[in-house]
Amino acid sequence: EKSFDPAVGVFLDGVYLASTTGALLTVFDAASIEVLRGPQGTLFGRNTIGGLINVRRNTPTGELGGRVSLTYGSFDQFDVKGVLDLPAIADGAIKAKVAAINLSGGGYFWNTTRNTREGWNDLLMISPMVEFGISDSMKLLVTYDYIRDRTPTRPVTSLTDTNQLFGGLGGLGRPASDADFHRRPTTSLDQEAFLTTHSITGDFTWNVGDGHDIVALVNYRDTDESAIQEFDGVAATLFNTLRPQQIDQFSAELRYQGDFGAVKLVSGLYYFDSSYNNNQRTYFFGGEVGGTDYQQSAKSYAVFAQADWNIVGGLSLSLGGRYLRDEKTACGGTATGPRDARNFDSPLSVSYGDCSEERQNSAGFIPGVDGSQSWNKFTPRIGLSYQMDDVLLFASYSEGFRSGGFNGRGASPSSFGPYDPETVTNWEFGLKSDWLDNRLQVNLSAFFMKYRDKQEDVVFPDPIAGTVTVVQNAANATINGFEAEVRAMPVDGLTVGFNLGYLDASYDAWTDLGPILDGPNAGSLGTIDKSGFDLRRAPQFTGEVNFAYEHDLGKDRSIRFNADYNFKSSYSIVANTVTINNPNPGIVPDIGLLNGAITFNTERFQISAFGRNILNENYFMHVLDVGTTFGRTAASPAPVPTFGLWTFGTINPPATYGVEVQVRF
Repeated sequence: EKSFDPAVGVFLDGVYLASTTGALLTVFDAASIEVLRGPQGTLFGRNTIGGLINVRRNTPTGELGGRVSLTYGSFDQFDVKGVLDLPAIADGAIKAKVAAINLSGGGYFWNTTRNTREGWNDLLMISPMVEFGISDSMKLLVTYDYIRDRTPTRPVTSLTDTNQLFGGLGGLGRPASDADFHRRPTTSLDQEAFLTTHSITGDFTWNVGDGHDIVALVNYRDTDESAIQEFDGVAATLFNTLRPQQIDQFSAELRYQGDFGAVKLVSGLYYFDSSYNNNQRTYFFGGEVGGTDYQQSAKSYAVFAQADWNIVGGLSLSLGGRYLRDEKTACGGTATGPRDARNFDSPLSVSYGDCSEERQNSAGFIPGVDGSQSWNKFTPRIGLSYQMDDVLLFASYSEGFRSGGFNGRGASPSSFGPYDPETVTNWEFGLKSDWLDNRLQVNLSAFFMKYRDKQEDVVFPDPIAGTVTVVQNAANATINGFEAEVRAMPVDGLTVGFNLGYLDASYDAWTDLGPILDGPNAGSLGTIDKSGFDLRRAPQFTGEVNFAYEHDLGKDRSIRFNADYNFKSSYSIVANTVTINNPNPGIVPDIGLLNGAITFNTERFQISAFGRNILNENYFMHVLDVGTTFGRTAASPAPVPTFGLWTFGTINPPATYGVEVQVRF
């Protein structure tokens, strides 16, 4: 849901993406990929509470050259990727390159109702980049991204239990373990979807002195999309939506980077402005019953800095902080009709938020609750590290913040919000080390995170919209864990790696209201304790074993064998870990995925045969338990599921194989 701020931010060439839909962050043209855990706010333009992924693409070389990659795989997957560097002009002052990606095929579902394949890709991305050498000390990098995505909505299949309301309509669901059933959807609609994105970025660097730079980074990004989605997962058309959406963003960052010998300083100013519109139309049993109409404007202002001080020898101190102000204004209501002819005069229509004058004058669309909120916050970071020979010891304390907001899928003032901000404190300790002339690397870290007012989106039944997503603030949650990474090169050409992660994640408190089901106060509201629910996507154990062996064949030729096995213990992908469903399909059991490839490589040519999910493991990537509500007994506040509409989800791809050919020139 694009009205929510993501917990983990994605940055492309230094630009924060408010929405990652359609933003294919391929590693084909990536110069570096950074994955940082925990709160981030002292080095990057936009703050994030849970971590970030920072992808930077290669800049133009100024020399003629490039790469082309062709991939053919299971289910007629056919991908083409290429990058072309052009010769520099104007005495080397202007350099240019263009990258392009086209993805097609790969649909691993066969729809038995429509007798056609589904789940395929249809995406085109073109990214020209030009670097202007204005002077010896100034350069400007301009990047344009065009994305045209016509990939249909991924199909869902029914997991509906006989205890749920629609358990007997249109055929019952099957257990999550019946993989053959869930790769043969029966939904009746052609779930067409489109997305078009235009993005332009200007990255200006001015070297004002030796080790001192001023950087200005400006971006504008516009996305227009629409999607048909059938949610019921059965042949009968019970519930579907059409969701046109628009999101625009503008960001500007001014940053100073200075090297003062013992002290290195980064400081900056940041401004972010985005607008979001959602004009959802909702259908029950083929007829339009209404939908939501939502507009949001979000602004963020920040000043941030971090200083790294080499105190003495290998001892360093890092001090950083960010002061921010986030502002959101939102307006919404129930409506019917297409985007350019919305109708708000239905007797069931309600409206809410800080609406524009045009909206206020619409029949039946009168503002209700206040739709404007702002939040101010200072978040510090303190780090200490000690380097001794090939061992680095480190410790850090940081605070993170995610602003509150409004619910873009609300169908009433009560579900509209606002919800409160989320905060976290994070402690981390660890070491990074190299041994045996860099043939053995061992990295260890332990972390302790404490969330307050954690934001959780949950789904409830709604008489107008069918279902409604509501954001609740769980009171507190604690996440503790450790990570270990070992990488060894026992002989020339062979690399072996091992990673292990452990998480102890739980809610300290989460309360809600629900009906008392028995006793003298039956029917009245009582407090429900949800603290026993599982945090989503938080497996207790994760691990990976990988190896790569490259054998030199002479004459600039080699052959490479590599494989990796990834393991996750059971985890939840739904908010309601107590449910009518038995077993709960939103609990993914222990899974292990094996991938591998054999690659023949020459100076200009490379061919790879690969396999993904070779052991053919089955698990659900997405599950939604629609409309589960809870009550409690008089004796206990533990949640008791009382009602459910239906459950659906999307299963993962089976074992797939393919060949990739790459040519360098």
